[in-house]
Amino acid sequence: MTWEAVADVDQLEEGEPLRVELGGVPVCVVLLSDDEAVAVHDTCSHQQQSLAEGMVTEEDTIICPAHSSTFDLRTGESVGVPEVPTIPVFACRIADGAVHVDVADRRNDAADPAG
Repeated sequence: MTWEAVADVDQLEEGEPLRVELGGVPVCVVLLSDDEAVAVHDTCSHQQQSLAEGMVTEEDTIICPAHSSTFDLRTGESVGVPEVPTIPVFACRIADGAVHVDVADRRNDAADPAG
């Protein structure tokens, strides 16, 4: 595993997406609570819009700003309409006051969104 620190927890607001790039991979990181963060591919599988520009809901989904494609932040699965392909989810943890992501450790078998 190659954990990379992407932000200090105290720099993030709960429910506010942060776009980072790790090893050439665009990643959308979201702090869901004081002790949980998630990381998904930052590219919508519908029309390749940045998900970090979207909105996180109380149901822990993220809504793409372009056409309202919605993804579960824990599974990457499309929820609602339009139904689109699942997006990759990456290993993410909070340790030593920072959010860490490992893009080599995928938590589903979703293909990289085209783009």
